[in-house]
Amino acid sequence: MPHQALEIALVVEDALSLAVMERLLVSTGRGYVVKLLKVERGFTVIRKSISKYRNASHVLPHVVLTDLDLAVCASELRAQWGVSQLPPAMLFRVAVREVEAWLLADRAGFAEFAGIAATKVTQQPESLRDAKQTLINLVRRSRNKRLASELVPPTGSAVSIGPLYNERLSAFARSGWDVTAAMASAPSLERTVARLHTFLK
Repeated sequence: MPHQALEIALVVEDALSLAVMERLLVSTGRGYVVKLLKVERGFTVIRKSISKYRNASHVLPHVVLTDLDLAVCASELRAQWGVSQLPPAMLFRVAVREVEAWLLADRAGFAEFAGIAATKVTQQPESLRDAKQTLINLVRRSRNKRLASELVPPTGSAVSIGPLYNERLSAFARSGWDVTAAMASAPSLERTVARLHTFLK
């Protein structure tokens, strides 16, 4: 057990990213404690506030997670956002291309959760252009019709996700997701976990 809690501020895009990061923080066994939480409702807000986080990290260490989305690569996104160089107490991580790819990277775990064959889940989730849509399409074919109705938007609906999308996937991230298995198929996840093990040392 760690001798001292590692108090941090955590900045994420949405409820699902929060569940994933909370699971990753626990998985390190380093005693991370989130003293300040900011769920920013999208990367645009995070990008606008990045200098604020940088300054605040001198008082309370900050861990920031955003999605790569349509940027070419994480290093380009860092350059665009002006975060190529950061204070030691600020950790900035990028999910390639979005956090759903990290969940899909645990092929066996996600297949069991979704009620589908593991062979239907790609072995290279970070190569997906739209991991969220891929995930929804997989669940659409689930044997679990209730889960499908919760995650998949109704036909003809203007919304992009089902009514309980974040709740159900967040629950999976917290209890059913095998982080170690996922790391083997998601390099950006593996790098993030590695940095969480060394951050503030």
